[in-house]
Amino acid sequence: MTETIPPALAELISKHGDLGTFVAMFLESSIIPIPSEVVIVGAGAIGVPFYSIVVFGALGSALGAMVGYAIGYYGGRPVVLKFGKYIFITHSRLEKAEAFAQKYGAWSVLLGRILPIVPFKVFSIASGLTRIPFVPFAVCTLIGVIPRLILLALFGAVVAQYLKVVLVGAVVLAIAYGIFHFWKHRSVPPFIQR
Repeated sequence: MTETIPPALAELISKHGDLGTFVAMFLESSIIPIPSEVVIVGAGAIGVPFYSIVVFGALGSALGAMVGYAIGYYGGRPVVLKFGKYIFITHSRLEKAEAFAQKYGAWSVLLGRILPIVPFKVFSIASGLTRIPFVPFAVCTLIGVIPRLILLALFGAVVAQYLKVVLVGAVVLAIAYGIFHFWKHRSVPPFIQR
């Protein structure tokens, strides 16, 4: 599982545990264009304790989201559109996030965290652009990330525990499929046919 995490982040998390999880989630939620799922499942698979992942992951994610909020609030749309391409923020994603934020207000923050239709950083920036009040934004962000962190951390721990079984099962299925495919599509060379 650690192969799916960028090597620098995997080293950060495994070497520094709680602090590494906090920093990785802060970077992921603010400027680094990688999915939070990769960071949290990876932390669980590496063996970071469940409690640490949830607490430090939530704090890092919330503070990183606040950076995104500040970018949207103070930088405005021109800055976001100019530099957003470096963190995979497209005009289309930003418009969707803004429309959602305008329609549901502070509730959109909570929903956006629990059901991440749009990446965290895009939604955080859109929240700043649409001037959602900061305190409800911060509270809803913190509350909203916790259920996802719990599920992803548990999944990461399960992956770590059963990784060998899953890998052996995948290899056996691949071999069985290869044999079946060969058997089904085998053909006798023309020079052997009579």
